[in-house]
Amino acid sequence: MKNRKIVPHPYLKERLLAEGMDALKGKRYKEAYTYFIQLEQLQLHDDDVEMALVVCLFEMGQAEEAKERCEQLLERGKGDWAIYISMLVHLQQYDEVVVVIHKLQRKGIDCTPFLPLLQFSEKMIHSHDDHLTKQYESIFQGNEWTKQLRILQQLDLRLVSHLVPIFVRYLRDEAKHPIVKTTMLHILKREQVTEPMTVKKFGQTMTVVPVGIDEQKQKQWTKQVLDIVEQTWSKQNPTMYEWCEQIWLRYMFVMYPFLPTESAQQWANALYTYVEQCETGQTIWTNPLVSKLYEAEKLWLSVESI
Repeated sequence: MKNRKIVPHPYLKERLLAEGMDALKGKRYKEAYTYFIQLEQLQLHDDDVEMALVVCLFEMGQAEEAKERCEQLLERGKGDWAIYISMLVHLQQYDEVVVVIHKLQRKGIDCTPFLPLLQFSEKMIHSHDDHLTKQYESIFQGNEWTKQLRILQQLDLRLVSHLVPIFVRYLRDEAKHPIVKTTMLHILKREQVTEPMTVKKFGQTMTVVPVGIDEQKQKQWTKQVLDIVEQTWSKQNPTMYEWCEQIWLRYMFVMYPFLPTESAQQWANALYTYVEQCETGQTIWTNPLVSKLYEAEKLWLSVESI
């Protein structure tokens, strides 16, 4: 028997729509949903039915699905911005509320009805940022550097301007973790922070303006040493070269923004010595540059383990 296409009763749409709207007006949202979803499944729905489904889902506590459906309607030029913004507030997505209302204002849409929600959302964002800033200040004052690093890796960049004073204090504290300091400086540079700050690492002190840190010099130094290593060992021992390369890249990251003061040849020799001694199991570092590489590797391995 061949499959036959089922043709809905000619008055089915009108009946389901009438029943659904009656339930919706009576705030019987679950009941209304059953009627509207049938219309959708039978492909008898339109934008009005879609909007009714949005309202039902929202009132039934399924705000995320309601939001997604509402977004699809708005993308087609349909839907209701007031309902959409209300859902964003309900979901506590205050950043998105601000973005949406400003977007509508730029389009010349009258947003007067939305201004109380805009002000409320901005207030909630400010309160949230203040709370996080105080929380982060306490964490960065302490010594739990693994927690500090996780915060930086997941940081909402909007907070950077609030955290600059905290970062300034951290960077000038010799006892704080060098890799956390490097990560901070990369964030500050990316966000084009122009405030001068003092960085202390491994007994060295430097005053920098994050946006002005010359990373080209870092790259040049890295390349100079690796070029020597490559010329000397890449063909006769490719594994040795790769190991040296990884160690040197990690060392430069740990030391950032400080540059080596010795020659590139001295560092290439130190890399070879360090790797060779690691292979033989020797752990007595008489060469001061090899000792520096060893200390940087210890720091790096502790970070990789978190």
